[in-house]
Amino acid sequence: MTMPIAERRQIENEMIFRRANEKVGIDLASLDAKHVADGNDQLVSDNDFVLHFICECSDEKCDARISLKLSVYQKIHLSRDSFIIKPNHQVDAIEKVILTEANYSVVEKNNNTSEPGTELNNTVVDNA
Repeated sequence: MTMPIAERRQIENEMIFRRANEKVGIDLASLDAKHVADGNDQLVSDNDFVLHFICECSDEKCDARISLKLSVYQKIHLSRDSFIIKPNHQVDAIEKVILTEANYSVVEKNNNTSEPGTELNNTVVDNA
């Protein structure tokens, strides 16, 4: 059975937002490695400080932020099917709420949709 295009797009939007949030953690780890290499261990970040993550809901126009400790964010995302959203930002047709806290909810997808690839598709367009 084929998933409707609108539902697939909503799921892909959430995955894109999650990737943007994950990049924050990757960038912090890279910065920490540079601090260690430079002998500035006192500048290494702590995984329990609070960051402002992008809401990972399916609304591509959502600009809500979620204040959350990096360690909590990383723990929730041990499951690739989990997304952190503002409360009541879920779309019942594609996900179910599995946890609600004061400033965020965690949802899981109802459908198994693979993450979008990191490579661009080849096109005949010449941008030179």
